[in-house]
Amino acid sequence: MIRLLVFFYFALNSVCFSEEIITLRVSSYLSPLSHSVKSIYEPWMDSVVKASNSRIKFKVYWGGSLGRNPYKQFDLVKAGVTEIGLVQPSYTPGQFPQMQVFELPFLMRSSTEASLVAWELFNRGMLRGFDEVKLLGLWTAEPSNLFTKNGIKSYNDIKGLKIRSVGRLEGDFLKKLNAVPEALHPSDAVEALRRGTLDAAIQGWIALNTFQTYRETDHVITAPLGTVSFALMMNKETWNSIPDDLKEIINNTSGEKIALIGGEAYDRRQKEISDKLRLQKHLTFEDAGSKKIEEMKEYIAPIEQAWVARTHDGYETLSMVKEILKEIRGR
Repeated sequence: MIRLLVFFYFALNSVCFSEEIITLRVSSYLSPLSHSVKSIYEPWMDSVVKASNSRIKFKVYWGGSLGRNPYKQFDLVKAGVTEIGLVQPSYTPGQFPQMQVFELPFLMRSSTEASLVAWELFNRGMLRGFDEVKLLGLWTAEPSNLFTKNGIKSYNDIKGLKIRSVGRLEGDFLKKLNAVPEALHPSDAVEALRRGTLDAAIQGWIALNTFQTYRETDHVITAPLGTVSFALMMNKETWNSIPDDLKEIINNTSGEKIALIGGEAYDRRQKEISDKLRLQKHLTFEDAGSKKIEEMKEYIAPIEQAWVARTHDGYETLSMVKEILKEIRGR
């Protein structure tokens, strides 16, 4: 009888353990209405809740309520202030040096392919900086384009223009074109364009629409001038404390699935916005294959060479990126 009671005690506790419910704190410095929250964060969380039969739940903290500084998000996750957070690697390039490869001009054609490349790079052990956290997924924004205040008749017209850019690689590229890079927040760039102290901006379509930059420009060169990346990550101690069966559920709903959710969401939104803006009568568009775009491509090689030279495993990273791109484009 005693043996039977002991058996039932351990069996009951085993069932209770397997049905353990956990609640994870999720945060972002972004608004709850932002594209990344509505189109990526929330669909991913819904998929995890559904796959776990509600055994995994989330408590959300949007709008920077656990930390507003976008440059400090990695530290918040690492310290456990938030258990899951969104990090933009370009804000901490010293922590994630290989992720800068996605900022190289003319390399990525879409957010979807860039996002898949990013996750595959991680799978192949090429991305440094993530050892102190559990990386859940990677994706990128849509490639940026060049929006100018006055139409550019030839490549030489770019010389001397003050152009808003983000990150070192965009700045290096503009310098090769004899332009003057200006590191400005999108809202500040709009005001500078309005005042005439800025001539053009490198920006993605979604930010262009959010900040209404298109109202202050009249010409669009749709050259893919690099993209910015995002990483969804979990605190390492939190990850280690999660039961194995729930870890499996999280792994099965993350990784490449997040890359696809993020990439496709950005590409879909980019198309909606670009289609809408092509109806704006004051905007003229110059698409891939134009003489100016082909002339701009001639300056890519030295930018790539300089990045490879100063980045640990730079040559191996860029070579693998191009190899993965061939595989993806050949599917």
